[in-house]
Amino acid sequence: MAIPERFVKMAGGGNDFLLFEADGRALPDEDRLRIARLCRRGLSVGADGALFLSGGEDGRIHLDYYNADGGLASFCANGTRCAARYAVTRRLVVDQELVLETGWGNIGARVSEETVTLALQDVVAPDAPILLDPAPENPDRHPTAGVPPSGTPIHVGVPHLVIFMRDDLATLPIERLGPPLRRHPLLPEGANVNFVRVAGPQRLDVRTWERGVEAETLSCGSGVVAAALVAALKGHAELPITCATKSGVDLVVNARREGDVFTAVRLMGDAREIYRADMTEEAWQE
Repeated sequence: MAIPERFVKMAGGGNDFLLFEADGRALPDEDRLRIARLCRRGLSVGADGALFLSGGEDGRIHLDYYNADGGLASFCANGTRCAARYAVTRRLVVDQELVLETGWGNIGARVSEETVTLALQDVVAPDAPILLDPAPENPDRHPTAGVPPSGTPIHVGVPHLVIFMRDDLATLPIERLGPPLRRHPLLPEGANVNFVRVAGPQRLDVRTWERGVEAETLSCGSGVVAAALVAALKGHAELPITCATKSGVDLVVNARREGDVFTAVRLMGDAREIYRADMTEEAWQE
């Protein structure tokens, strides 16, 4: 499949995406390389990833998501919210509520103008934290110096690592801390790394280093869900929880815990259509 020239630029919570009305299943390597080139900032359109919308079964919308490196990912929460808004505004569905087929399963969405709420799959409560402490020799020079001794892995469509920090996140050296933690040896698939500060009884600050982008993004939808659920589990905050992201946009997470599972998991936030355009072949040139 050739990637269409026509696309829409969308943003949700600070994540930005290229959206194509096309079937993104089983893209050849050539098209995955083109996605990576299109997502380059400065040299091309620039984005955190690419969304492909096509017809699903029983009136659902099928969504394929590719990270900025061209790799297929099972889920992107902010991207799914943008896809839902696009489907409603373009009348690809007949109602404000719809179901999207993702790599994580069917995800419900409700669109109310620029606000989109996702009904996510159940999330299994995380197991014991994993150790993050630096090597004993020269700990101040270790790449992860400054992080607490442990972090909590949790799967929200994709793997996440949640780390609670005491200090203000504004001064966090995320460019140093993110890469080694994203490839922690106990996380064989890698993980998005979410640095979290408790800002109130129902409020968190969150910054995320994303795998597949290999950089900090202004927001991560599944990351704030991961942070909120772990915070609730540890008693750091009470659901519903408002999460402040690097973009300055707040996302709201709610859920209900039933034993070892979080059910009725909801993520609410903005989804914006930025512009529509046609690309030239120069957009994916080296």
